[in-house]
Amino acid sequence: MLVFSFLCFQWSAAQTPDLSRYKQQVQRLSEDVAYFDVEKINNQFYMIIGGGGNVGVFVGDSEVILIDNKYEVLEAVLMDALRTFTDKPIKYMINTHFHHDHSDGNKTYGKQGIPIIAHENAKKRMQATAELYGGILPFLEGFVQDKYPENALPVITYDSKISLHESGEHIELYHFGYGHTDGDSVVYFTEANIMHTGDTFVGYRYPYVDLYNGGSIQGIIQVLENIAAITNDDTIIMPGHGPITSRKEVLQIKTALTELYKKTLEGLQKGLTPKAIAASIPTTVGKAENIKLNYIKSIALEQERAKD
Repeated sequence: MLVFSFLCFQWSAAQTPDLSRYKQQVQRLSEDVAYFDVEKINNQFYMIIGGGGNVGVFVGDSEVILIDNKYEVLEAVLMDALRTFTDKPIKYMINTHFHHDHSDGNKTYGKQGIPIIAHENAKKRMQATAELYGGILPFLEGFVQDKYPENALPVITYDSKISLHESGEHIELYHFGYGHTDGDSVVYFTEANIMHTGDTFVGYRYPYVDLYNGGSIQGIIQVLENIAAITNDDTIIMPGHGPITSRKEVLQIKTALTELYKKTLEGLQKGLTPKAIAASIPTTVGKAENIKLNYIKSIALEQERAKD
């Protein structure tokens, strides 16, 4: 049985959220990002890279489906990248979750009347000001993103699974429970055998888990297991960040996290410090010793919150 922890931070009507970190990031991006790289998978699938989460693109017979959309301030750059390989209009915009680097562009596309699809919890998160958890990635400490305007919210939501059909492609959106957040969608194009995982999986480090917004470290291990269960060795995986990868790398991250979680619980029961626990775990994903240590501290926090 999985036990999840929830840390909730809400602002009252009398409080003014501190959006300075968000505004600084947007300003930096607007000054630094002039173009995006495009990786072609085949004639129907592309990945647009840089300046936020990876954007997946499916080019249908007459229209396009986008998975995620980076930042509102970069939408002209994103459209320039899109128009290098197709001039077809956008039919749907799918959000893998509510974080700004993946769905801030809703503010542009919602105004255009493009239907936005997301998990119901992602929409709920977008409707409120949110502080992101900084205990795993310290640069997110104190980072606050504002609630989304009404016209930037998803208009189609689902609970556990929804299916779309477009240009002969069968598209499955899965919600596997609490993982990166409590509103993650994994998008699987079953005919092409291509998946966009959002931030439930990133191929080059331990995945970020937002404990302030429904995320769970215990849960994301199960999410990775579920991703592996519905894919195969030939599945092409577009992660939320990082290069195109495969089921093999998903299983490697899942194995590393499982070991990390198990040894952290054992170390906590023995009264070991986080540094001592980290020293007992030989596996590290990438060059991420500091993130491994932060994971151990975050697992301890998750365990404490589960007792409340």
